[in-house]
Amino acid sequence: MYEWHKECPHDIKKNLEAFFNSKDFLDRPDVFFKGIEDSSKKWVALIEFSGLEDTHKMVSEKLQFAFTPLYAARNTTFSQISPAPRLPLPAAYNKFIKDITKANKLAKSQERLIQWKATLDRATDMVLQAPGVLITTATSAVIDLTGTEEDNVESVSATIATTGSSTATPSPQDGGMWFISVDIESHEYNHDRILEIGWSIWDSGVHKFMDKHYAISDYSHYKNGKFVADRRDLFQFGKTVWENLQGSIAAFQQDLEKAARRNEHGRFVLIAHDMTSDMKYLSGMGVTFPEGMIQFDTVEMNAARVGDSNIKTGLGKLLDELGIENYSLHNAGNDAHYTLELFLWLARNNGAQRAQAAEATAQLI
Repeated sequence: MYEWHKECPHDIKKNLEAFFNSKDFLDRPDVFFKGIEDSSKKWVALIEFSGLEDTHKMVSEKLQFAFTPLYAARNTTFSQISPAPRLPLPAAYNKFIKDITKANKLAKSQERLIQWKATLDRATDMVLQAPGVLITTATSAVIDLTGTEEDNVESVSATIATTGSSTATPSPQDGGMWFISVDIESHEYNHDRILEIGWSIWDSGVHKFMDKHYAISDYSHYKNGKFVADRRDLFQFGKTVWENLQGSIAAFQQDLEKAARRNEHGRFVLIAHDMTSDMKYLSGMGVTFPEGMIQFDTVEMNAARVGDSNIKTGLGKLLDELGIENYSLHNAGNDAHYTLELFLWLARNNGAQRAQAAEATAQLI
């Protein structure tokens, strides 16, 4: 229909459309089929080649126009072929196409869920196998990154007892790995104006949080408040740094590069809640990402947890659902910190679920 519609003279286009909606074209149950195209793994509507030839003859005679003959699909194989339902009416054909579209959406959703479950398992392995990591949730400690790295090491050493005993003696010299969550807050009327950048770092070597919040001085006179809460002055995990956009980007870039130097493989993790949005902002601001970076999206991880790839729960609602205490969301620094807490919760919860499943399986053997 699409090919013939392109070459059809304008004055008979309506007649062509009427033909494809007619009983003569549709009511041929031995002609129409559905099957999976093996190359794309998608359901498609099929017409038998003899039916295609008959259709060309019918439409050419009916409309008195020499339509170009169409040919059988080449270099393509189909599987799970089955007859289409009888299609005596246009409504039946439309339903047939809608059913195929629905089946493809379901298959794509299931494939996405399998990928996201694998991603959740990978995050779990990275969290639980990291050096110096406690499997049980511990009280978070905040480290001020405005000081020197040596100052932070002393701060960690002084507070390590608050987290309980580790499976290994945590030490900054272990290198470990940095897990960095990031959040961007833009102006509600113009998303090109970045008002805040926040990021939170979890150092797996010492099991501590480190948080930063930059308020962009270029747009200090812009405020949210109508559609998005204005919480720029309510950072909960340290002091807000007022800096221009370039200086703020440079500070974030510096921490990415520090993260890449934490271990010999240059590996570190970048996390966001709805990663696509934040990555678009960061790339647009000129941030470059070291090669060893691994990305995790907590929206996708949670969808894997609940077993529905169409679930896309907002950060605040999800934190409340999981009982993760939170304050003053829509502050970029706070959102980054709570996103990191959410990431760790999802990874540890998945680890606990896997352990329970393994134990149940072992008891059956």
